[in-house]
Amino acid sequence: MSSGLHADSPLEMQMNKMRRSFKELKKAMEAPVEADKPKYLGWVSDLKKASEEAKTMEPEKTDKIPEDQKKAFLEGYRSKMEESIELTDELGKAIEAGKWAEAKALMGQINQVQREGHGKYRTQEH
Repeated sequence: MSSGLHADSPLEMQMNKMRRSFKELKKAMEAPVEADKPKYLGWVSDLKKASEEAKTMEPEKTDKIPEDQKKAFLEGYRSKMEESIELTDELGKAIEAGKWAEAKALMGQINQVQREGHGKYRTQEH
């Protein structure tokens, strides 16, 4: 019997990596510095890698989904993660090109996708 995401679950560990990278990027995009691009791109890379890992896992909430709805639930989860990965790729391209306004807008989009995903696929015990 699972009770939400445990702090040491593999998925929660990936989500924590994503959170850390996203937080650093969000702070950096408030006043981006051209010379710090390599650092920003490192965070983008970390965010994407953790997202790709998380996409292969099952949210613990899956246990609470009726058997006949699990396939659709997991497909929805993976689709939401893929959306986040694609936006992260776009973010990397915007940062690489020094398109800071676009990068900042993409941060907002990624944040929105994360909120939607957490609302639907994450247990509420946080």
